[in-house]
Amino acid sequence: MDSVSSKVKSCAGGCASTDESWEQYKSDFKKVYVSDDEETERYGLFKASLERIAKGNALGNNVYGLTWSSDRRPEEKHAKGLKKRPGFVPTAPLYEKKYERRSPESINWRTTDAVTPIKNQGQCGSCWAFSATSAIESQLALSGGDGFSIELSPQQITSCTPSTGTYGSDGCNGGFTEGAYEYVKSAPGLTNSFNIGYEQSLTASSTTVACNTFKTKIDGMAGADAELSGGYAQVTGYTYATPACTSGACANQDLDKLKAALEETPVSVCVNAASWNDYTGGVMTSAQCGSMAADEQDHCVMATGFNATGGYWIVRNSWASGWGEMGYIYLELDENTCGLADDATIPTVSLNLSPEQQLRAEHSRQRMYAQAVGAGINVV
Repeated sequence: MDSVSSKVKSCAGGCASTDESWEQYKSDFKKVYVSDDEETERYGLFKASLERIAKGNALGNNVYGLTWSSDRRPEEKHAKGLKKRPGFVPTAPLYEKKYERRSPESINWRTTDAVTPIKNQGQCGSCWAFSATSAIESQLALSGGDGFSIELSPQQITSCTPSTGTYGSDGCNGGFTEGAYEYVKSAPGLTNSFNIGYEQSLTASSTTVACNTFKTKIDGMAGADAELSGGYAQVTGYTYATPACTSGACANQDLDKLKAALEETPVSVCVNAASWNDYTGGVMTSAQCGSMAADEQDHCVMATGFNATGGYWIVRNSWASGWGEMGYIYLELDENTCGLADDATIPTVSLNLSPEQQLRAEHSRQRMYAQAVGAGINVV
């Protein structure tokens, strides 16, 4: 390509070759392109991102900014993956509180053993499996004590949840948390992440790893070598923190019930994450996130608490710790922001604890609660 035609292409959507912000972006995010044609396309996407970021910040707080995905096509950005079966009807009961309402000003289970480190679903649409796995991890730790705080396997759920029936899901092509719980109910259990690690690509789309790959390991949880398999969780069911909203605008969800549930446990939630790829930090308002309607939900994550003074829900994502607030996002508290209360679930785990173990587990739970609310007290 001669120098004249090269300059024409680089200036097709504004002049990339003389745009200092573009040069800075490429330097900040270590961007290298294989051709002038590709750089021209990427520059156009970058310019569109700048316009979208400015419009989004004008709706509320300055929560949007340039990220590694600002020059990416939609299918190249962080994967999501919520996909429910057509006509799905929620039948699970509402969560019943186990303790007297204490109404703390803030609570954040993230600071406790009830929440494991941030995970990364990569370019697989397995958010639903990660959300369910995180919720099961939390219930395991809160029900059994901090000794049961282990990382479980989202790969097992991604690969092994059936693709047919009422709760059918489709691996990296999408699924939903209720389907994940129903699968684990039918399995010997959900194994730990050392036994079955995550095998989907973190940088490119990949075919869902076949469940048969892990059959021996899954069967081993119920066999004579179960102890050698390490920790795992058995799920007996799940409840809704608030009545689920499966159609319409979902503008009147019971946020107080969600707060009440979060006083006792982290909660799996599904959201409209259409604007989340541009999020860099701060409190995203409901206006900035957009629709809270059931039909707009496309991603499942986990609420780990709230801060009434700051006015936000605390939500854990599965897009690695480099995204947002070290892997988390803060959403406006007084609204059903992003529809986070549309589909809020809490799994139930089964543990065969002795009376002595139950007492230790309760002490552990109370210590975690004190830590989550920042009480600074020593519960023994």
